[in-house]
Amino acid sequence: MKTSTETKIKIARFISKVIVGIRSIFGLSPIVRVERRGVRWSLDLREGIDLAIYLGVYEPETIKALQSLVKSGDIVLDIGANIGAITLPLANLVGVAGQVIVFEPTAWAYGKLEKNLSLNSNLIDRIKAEQIMLLDEGKEPPSLIYSSWSLVNEEDELTHPTHKGRLMTTDGVRGISLDRYIEENSVEKIDLIKLDVDGYELDVIKGASKTLSRYSPRIILELAPHVQEEKEQLEDLLFELKSANYRLEDLTSRKPIAMKRQVIEKLCPEGGGINVLAIPQAN
Repeated sequence: MKTSTETKIKIARFISKVIVGIRSIFGLSPIVRVERRGVRWSLDLREGIDLAIYLGVYEPETIKALQSLVKSGDIVLDIGANIGAITLPLANLVGVAGQVIVFEPTAWAYGKLEKNLSLNSNLIDRIKAEQIMLLDEGKEPPSLIYSSWSLVNEEDELTHPTHKGRLMTTDGVRGISLDRYIEENSVEKIDLIKLDVDGYELDVIKGASKTLSRYSPRIILELAPHVQEEKEQLEDLLFELKSANYRLEDLTSRKPIAMKRQVIEKLCPEGGGINVLAIPQAN
């Protein structure tokens, strides 16, 4: 049974309180350095994503899918990297001949991303990190974006009412379309895109029409009606993917998913989403 993000946060808050409380008894900080699956991390156990990495439970279905989809020498885009939870496992998968190009717009998460990259000298040469927000051509980045899932802060006007994310500043960010970025940086191929941008998926896809047409990468993304419908974009997002000649599969079962809003809504738990794989169809 799929669990809503709100429920996951409630469980994580309890676990965080227990672990941080026990550590405090022994005079230990809630910020830890650990190794998980061959990757070194600096983690704040008061943050949702950090705690999930610490416990080894961050997006297991996504990690498993990537292990079968990504091969040595691939070029992969991690759009919405946050602190690098998928970036660093991807760097392991692409090998010395591959590359992971990483986009994270918020100053807070980008700083934590850079810290985690610095701890992995064996992987850092495979990663190109950018404090960039990918948008439709001509659009400007917002000043605040959800990127922290605090397990201790009191909820306020900066906290999302459903998924409990906290708005963080985009100071220092550059806004650009993926098409323009690929052209400016002469990227020769793209094998796969991981897209997790909490409601800005449509902007990314609309700004990537040339890229999708030229390279036909597979795309892993979350469809979350409770976020995407806030911007009245779920149907438009499905339309753009269909127009780019993509079809959808469930990321775990690999069963086909009809590209209809009503179907997606039925598959998602209340206040949650599903991870899907968008696959280019042969012309």
